[in-house]
Amino acid sequence: MKQEVTVKIFNREYKLLTDESREYTNELAAALNHRLEDLLKGKSTLSAQDGAALIALEACDDLYKTRSNLENIRSQIKVYFDDASKAKARAEAAEKENQQLREKVEQLQKELRLRNSFTPEETVSAKDMIAKDISDALGGNNVTGYGYGKKNG
Repeated sequence: MKQEVTVKIFNREYKLLTDESREYTNELAAALNHRLEDLLKGKSTLSAQDGAALIALEACDDLYKTRSNLENIRSQIKVYFDDASKAKARAEAAEKENQQLREKVEQLQKELRLRNSFTPEETVSAKDMIAKDISDALGGNNVTGYGYGKKNG
């Protein structure tokens, strides 16, 4: 809610209509008075109006630089957010792939247990197992060199 506040700036009173508190507005006026006093010390050629103009120019410079910095920060945040979104998508894809690989490993372990349940007590190499499967698929034809199949004579 707007309220009327009277402030004194360099020995002149100004009535302001503001949404800010009386205390805050008086703090701003005190800060401006202090800056004016510091600026005008030892510079008798500057009037209060000149000092106010220089301080206003400095305030505009600060405002523009602050806005520029704010825009740079917003741009950086957007880049960081985009990078984080991409990283999240990659992590989700990796997790999905990881889950698929776990399922594949589980399936292969089941197949290995099943194959081991059908193999003789002695250790059989993977090559021997494949050779036997090929031999069986060919109707028991001779497959030599791996310990399975019948050798021609």
